[in-house]
Amino acid sequence: MPNSQHQSHAGPHAHVYHPDPEALYHETGIDYNHVLMNRNASVAKLYEDALRYEPGTIISSAGALVTSSGKKTGRSPRDKRIVEEPSTTDDIWWGPVNTKLSEHAFLINHERAVDYLNTRERLYVFDGYAGWDPKF
Repeated sequence: MPNSQHQSHAGPHAHVYHPDPEALYHETGIDYNHVLMNRNASVAKLYEDALRYEPGTIISSAGALVTSSGKKTGRSPRDKRIVEEPSTTDDIWWGPVNTKLSEHAFLINHERAVDYLNTRERLYVFDGYAGWDPKF
């Protein structure tokens, strides 16, 4: 049962995936009593929130949202990890880009990530998919 802080914004694929927020709490460990969840927010809402909550964010003369990402400016392909487990281990091209991660290490990192997310006031979620078939 959603609390008064839960916000849901319908996006173009909102009909594809709508989990129950209470079920999400049990799956993810996100504390919905503390975190304001913004799901499938409109572009206007994202602009408004960025301007309101992210210091130094501006709109360029061309209408683009401009902000600083700090010291980290992108994701390095060498930082990608894939959990090594029986159902996929033979299907992955392991190497410098697809680095093995044990299930134990994944669980530790997952717990750290959830702990961090629970320190944020607001989270933004986009329910989307990749590929031509929405079922996958």
